[in-house]
Amino acid sequence: MKHLITIFLMMFSLGTFVEAQDFQHKYFVMLNSNPDRAELPKAEVDKIQAAHMANIDSLAKAGSLLAAGPFNGGGGLFVLVAASIEEARNILNTDPAVKANRFIIELYPLTMNYGSICPVKGKYEMVEYQFIKYTPVKDKISTVEAGELEKLAKRHLRFLKETGFPVKYIAEGDFGPADGGFLIIEKTLEENMTKLLKYDPWAKSGYFTSDLKILWIAKGSFCE
Repeated sequence: MKHLITIFLMMFSLGTFVEAQDFQHKYFVMLNSNPDRAELPKAEVDKIQAAHMANIDSLAKAGSLLAAGPFNGGGGLFVLVAASIEEARNILNTDPAVKANRFIIELYPLTMNYGSICPVKGKYEMVEYQFIKYTPVKDKISTVEAGELEKLAKRHLRFLKETGFPVKYIAEGDFGPADGGFLIIEKTLEENMTKLLKYDPWAKSGYFTSDLKILWIAKGSFCE
């Protein structure tokens, strides 16, 4: 984990950021550690990681990579900017670690509903947040009409805005009504997380699972 954090710390030297134009969109990437990745000699793994880091630095300088951070236990996230999801996939496929099947990739169009994405430049502080990913239960959600899922997404957002749980929200984004989204909050007591997920319409509906992780990311990445 220490080595992974070091890689992400080094990669987050963003350089010049190219402001997104109207024709560009944000895309969210989950980099899930691949349990079936090939067992390689340490020297080969280090080589892939070095190339991975160099590619990330290049993408950041080009303005294609807006934010990134690792999860405790492995894997991480990216936020990319591109004209289309095909372009975002092409950008992602330049990553040597992706090409070497070190990760299982999830790629989604991203709409930020709370917070935003602010590329961090210069010196920064790494912070630890609670990350919740809402993942659709395929056999259940496939039976629900799109209109009902849109209403459910609105209830989820209204719940976050109106409830008074002792939880500080950092950012919330969605991938589309049928694909879920994520919520990032400051670390809190387990009882607060349990209560939050008990009453959150997305989690309560049974159409989504709530996957919890600890995220490390540069402070200010979500314009907080």
